[in-house]
Amino acid sequence: METEKNMKYKINCFLLACLTTLHLQADDLRASLFSDMKEFNTIATQTKQNEHYQPYIISVFKSKELEKLGVSNLKEALMLVPGVDMATDNFNNQTPIFRGSNPFAYGQSKLLIDGVVVNNLFFDAYSEYLSMPIDMIKRIEVIRGPGSKVDGINAYAGSINVVTYAEDFKGFESNNKVVFKYGSYDYGMGGFVKNFKIQKLKGHIDFYYQKDNKNISSGPDGVSQGSLGPANVGLSQSGDAPLWLDEYSLGINLKYQEFSLKARLLQYKQGSAYGINFALPQKSDRIKLPSYYAELGYARKINDVHIDIKAGVKYDAFDSKAKLMPDNASLNGVVFTNGGYGEHYAKQRVMYQSTYLTYDGVSNHHIVFGYRVTQEKTIDMKSKLSNLTTGDATLVDYTNTLPFFDKDAYRNVDTFSLQDSYDVNEKLSALYGVNYEQTSYKDAGFEPRISLVYRQDFNNIFKAIYSTSHRNPSWQEMFTKNNHSRVGSTDLEPEKVTSYELAYIRNFTSDSYLQSNLFYLINKNQIYNSASNPAYRNAAKTDIYGIELEYKGHILPNDELYANYTYLDGSYTVDGTSKNSSLPNVAHHLAKGYYIYYFSNAFSLGTTLKYVGSKERMQTDLRPRVKAYTTLDTALNYKSTQYNYTVNVSVKNIFNADVRYPSPQNTYENDYTQERRTFLIAFKKSF
Repeated sequence: METEKNMKYKINCFLLACLTTLHLQADDLRASLFSDMKEFNTIATQTKQNEHYQPYIISVFKSKELEKLGVSNLKEALMLVPGVDMATDNFNNQTPIFRGSNPFAYGQSKLLIDGVVVNNLFFDAYSEYLSMPIDMIKRIEVIRGPGSKVDGINAYAGSINVVTYAEDFKGFESNNKVVFKYGSYDYGMGGFVKNFKIQKLKGHIDFYYQKDNKNISSGPDGVSQGSLGPANVGLSQSGDAPLWLDEYSLGINLKYQEFSLKARLLQYKQGSAYGINFALPQKSDRIKLPSYYAELGYARKINDVHIDIKAGVKYDAFDSKAKLMPDNASLNGVVFTNGGYGEHYAKQRVMYQSTYLTYDGVSNHHIVFGYRVTQEKTIDMKSKLSNLTTGDATLVDYTNTLPFFDKDAYRNVDTFSLQDSYDVNEKLSALYGVNYEQTSYKDAGFEPRISLVYRQDFNNIFKAIYSTSHRNPSWQEMFTKNNHSRVGSTDLEPEKVTSYELAYIRNFTSDSYLQSNLFYLINKNQIYNSASNPAYRNAAKTDIYGIELEYKGHILPNDELYANYTYLDGSYTVDGTSKNSSLPNVAHHLAKGYYIYYFSNAFSLGTTLKYVGSKERMQTDLRPRVKAYTTLDTALNYKSTQYNYTVNVSVKNIFNADVRYPSPQNTYENDYTQERRTFLIAFKKSF
């Protein structure tokens, strides 16, 4: 009994001593905890691990999960994103469509690789990067909606940030690896990732080469619909569209103390697809879309001010060599007995510099302000065609007399922005700011945005977002000349969008949640052209509304489940007269998801399901709807922990569904046919 009383006395003394110590050191303890939390939040922000607290509608996909599903490249990964569909054109210039926004336009979204914008200047697209192997990518962060403004970069419908294995900071080290793949259409790929450190210098190199022999049966081509005039309708062809690929890429990231260098070389070559003039090309006809960029950075923190200075240069080009007209085609009374041929080349250069300051000297505020100046210019242009006077197939240089593009094209863009993140209290935070942009042509002006995030508790998070943004016309839309299917105009206004969004996130556990969000988008000045009127003009207005549901969690202790569903609809008006009560060329229902089951630490089986609903046509297009399709993929993954290698065998589109992307009216009557069932074997060795 005495022993028990003695024990209680000692425990009480110990607790009293602890409480006294805590009281005396409370300030130091709180400071220490705050410091630890601040460090964690910094890392979480960099890796988007706390994406539910971000003032955006964001989805994050990690490559370690995507690889188990047999996802091969960036395009396949983006097809899993809620509200994202894919569209293409006669060049096979593929582009993700966010929430049904202007399916036949480019530049609706921005693609960033490690924070560098890689949209090409000619189309304002990034089709050449959609084939980037998933093995070169560490994480994909997708923000839906126009609210994503970073360093003066305006995203109209959404933004995609690809994070490579160059990301390397304490606690998130990256492994070196080599990768080899083989699959359908004689597809072959090889590449590697290498990170290194020499004293204070950190470096990253990634390289890949891939090619295939993809040719897909298509047609009849657009000649049957009069794309080359009524006299040539009978010359229409059906056959294999050359959709083959041949590319390589080298990426380098270096960091030395406050200085950094990000650079990439991409040599991209593909088949001429469905033909420049909607006439089916030859198998050897090709398009090159090379891309090179280098960005120098300087970042330093001085007390409460963080300085971020960047300067970069980017080169891209449109380089086409193809048969433009079939044999015996007639144009302006001249018969081209052996067909018409053309070589078109336009090289662009973009130079930019930005300076942004972040100030944390005001309690609970994170203020960012600065500018970004950009100079865009065509630095070379060539145009060669078959003799337009005699019809002889021998190429004649028409660079000066009949250019396909304005060789003196240029544009300056100056963007200024101010933004503040304000933690109102422990539960409520706000982000508000404004961008102002002026160009050499039509100014976008002021664009405000505000976002509120309310964290009721861990389980319940609410968001409300109002944002505005724009898309400047691409150079194809502004500067194209002497073309039957495209006519540019420098009088184009920027496309404008105003967005209203509400979101609710229900967290069940640390790795399972349900996110739902409502959106309403008002689009105006949308750029449009057609086969009957090829001139680009601000002719369309679109109102879009919808809902997105996204779930991630588990059914069993040893599995992963992800699923999302999107419904969207709205109205579409062209030239103020032709109005569709429903959105044309847009799937109103999108459902996607994947399931991974782990049999053991070594074996897993992954399944991916995608449903894309049917699509209505333009009011003047009398063709039947584009049919809905469902694809099912499966992948078996084996990982050897002893030898640190992985083998993945996957089959895509197991049930051989007929997948087609919509074609414009009076072009390819049966739309653009895509690949059917394919297989892929991937081998990865980590070091």
